[in-house]
Amino acid sequence: MSFYSAKSISFSYSNKPILNNVTLDIKEGSIVSLLGPNGTGKSTLMKIFLGLLRPQSGQIILKNTPLKAYSSKDVSRLVAYVSQSSMVTFAFTALDVVLMARVSTQSFFAGANKRDIDISIESLERLGVGHLASRVYQTLSGGEKQLVLIARALAQEAKILVMDEPVSGLDYGNQLKLLEIIIELSSEGYTILKSTHFPEHALMLGGDVVAIKEGKVFASGNSKNTINEQLINSLYKTDICIKQTECGFPVCIPRFYQNKPTA
Repeated sequence: MSFYSAKSISFSYSNKPILNNVTLDIKEGSIVSLLGPNGTGKSTLMKIFLGLLRPQSGQIILKNTPLKAYSSKDVSRLVAYVSQSSMVTFAFTALDVVLMARVSTQSFFAGANKRDIDISIESLERLGVGHLASRVYQTLSGGEKQLVLIARALAQEAKILVMDEPVSGLDYGNQLKLLEIIIELSSEGYTILKSTHFPEHALMLGGDVVAIKEGKVFASGNSKNTINEQLINSLYKTDICIKQTECGFPVCIPRFYQNKPTA
């Protein structure tokens, strides 16, 4: 049974090819990290997974049914999206922004009830930003806004999360906290598709990795077995080596740093 899959997806912007025959399968409850350089099609692929863009060929399968067979409201009940940014033009509070996610669970014209508010506050608190509930969203820092957007996705109560570079704008401590939350969510049965520019993050999360290069799947598989020096150097046109730390975790180290003269 196909849970959430891309089947032979191709897509172009104004006759410029972006994705070429991309196929990948996401298992229920798994974490899948997309790796690849800027402009290689990761964000486009995510929008196709969400039904926000329609491919020129191929299709997305969700729970053994083509995505195009679902209504947009049905999709929103199943899948939540965390974008890199959100254009909020009015003076909504952080809590208001999170409450917007509750629209997918009821009539658009229904007001927020106590359960909606409780779930939204709980989501903010889980991300460590409950104290920002009454702050105007536009006054928050980039990292705080990103955490609010992730809280909004959790409040949607969809069991599939599609996250476009979710650590974007977060300081180091909040990056690690978010990675820990992603692992917890996976253990609770959430299915997570996320993009990242940090190979180490894909390794920390475990699960699978899909490397996209020039619009094609370049490599895929278990992150521990797939991420290696050759892959990273080929993807990003760099020269790194992968070393094990004392705590047993692999990190990417650029060779120019290894060769740097010591004082």
